[in-house]
Amino acid sequence: MRLSDLKENERGVIVRISGHGAFKKRISEMGFVKGQEILVVRNAPLKDPIEYQVMGYDVSLRRKEAANIEVVENADTDTDIDIQDFQVEAGIPFVKKSTEKVIKIALVGNPNSGKTTLFNYASGANEHVGNYAGVTIGTKTAHFNHNGYRLEITDLPGTYSLSAYSPEEKFVREHLVNNDPDVVLNIIDASNLERNLFLTTQIIDLEIKTVIGLNMYDEFEHSGSKLNYQELGNMMGIPFVPTVASRGIGLNELLEKIIEVHEGKCQTSRRVHISYNLDLELKIRDLQATLQDYDCEFENLGSRYVAIKLIENDTEIVETVSKTDQGLDLILEAQKSREVIEETLTEDIQSLFIDARYGFIDGALK
Repeated sequence: MRLSDLKENERGVIVRISGHGAFKKRISEMGFVKGQEILVVRNAPLKDPIEYQVMGYDVSLRRKEAANIEVVENADTDTDIDIQDFQVEAGIPFVKKSTEKVIKIALVGNPNSGKTTLFNYASGANEHVGNYAGVTIGTKTAHFNHNGYRLEITDLPGTYSLSAYSPEEKFVREHLVNNDPDVVLNIIDASNLERNLFLTTQIIDLEIKTVIGLNMYDEFEHSGSKLNYQELGNMMGIPFVPTVASRGIGLNELLEKIIEVHEGKCQTSRRVHISYNLDLELKIRDLQATLQDYDCEFENLGSRYVAIKLIENDTEIVETVSKTDQGLDLILEAQKSREVIEETLTEDIQSLFIDARYGFIDGALK
């Protein structure tokens, strides 16, 4: 049965996603992955698009897009993910990058996570709106003083991913890479952890010091849900701070934690690696070693991140690497690794990485 065949208020569990390339990657990052339950919320008057609920979010798909997703009704299915394959490897603590009394903060999060609400509460009227040449996407930057520091916080567009598929994704990723923020403030909706933490896993791969604002925490508690966010933070190498952005609750604690992380005094904050499926992990490490043997360095990008993105066949990273002296050799090695992995695991590489990230999140939340 196709997802497009379900009627309003009917539910189905995803068992397979057809299609290729950018579509399949985008749809998976939105939460349409194997084993996920989908609810049909409503059809548009002309029955296109169709509104679905996935991971607590309402998402609209064209009928022809939904036809690429195979589902079963009331089925007890598994996602084919072994949680034991996904572990966090403890790395070295972050070190303080600068002695300057200025902290550059990049504010990121999913749409509707309360990110901009928190920004508005923190900044008041002291903000600057920036528009960038050639794009319609803008940012807001605010400056204010806190505990002896000048904080410069930039509110970036809401995004579900850093895959550079949409203009927002590309814009946010380029800002994180090119503007070299001291700390990323990742705001997540406490009631939709699985969906929101997907973006967090990509920030982890970038190896930027991060603090998470666990927003709408009052609604989360009122629902009767519980979360040991300290333990989750220790596992992910990122401190979590409960917040209610609409009322400014937790804002002071959030700013204090940002300063603590920036100064290298937070024991929770450290570099970690998400261990992927063993076949993936071995190829990542092999390519990472080749990058290091060639003495290839990319400004603000670690060798592990570059290796992952080369194997994923990320267009922008492939283009960047192609400009180096050993670029062709590296791209060919990544291509061979990708082909071996896809043949061994009988799945396309983008889906394997996406499934691995969701598998890690699922394991961390159990």
